Amino acid sequence: MRRQTNKFGKRTSTKYERRFLEILKKNHIRFLAKAKVDGREVDFLVGKYAIDINGHVQDPVKNEMLVTNGWIPVHYNNSEINKNLNINYLYEYN
Repeated sequence: MRRQTNKFGKRTSTKYERRFLEILKKNHIRFLAKAKVDGREVDFLVGKYAIDINGHVQDPVKNEMLVTNGWIPVHYNNSEINKNLNINYLYEYN
């Protein structure tokens, strides 16, 4: 897990990605960070969910690729990270 969290330095991630990382760690939810799926980077893999923290418009081609590879794409925008997130769906895979 340490290798995974080292990928979240200030130069390689946003403050919102680092905040979400802390939420996962605080809630003891297992995850992979900055993982590659079919050559495309995803911020977090939790169970069957591919989670991206975006400050921009979603990429429909990437979403389609994730679904094709058996993942459920979940996107949070930056403002949602500072609110009370509903991450209960992640506990079933912990």
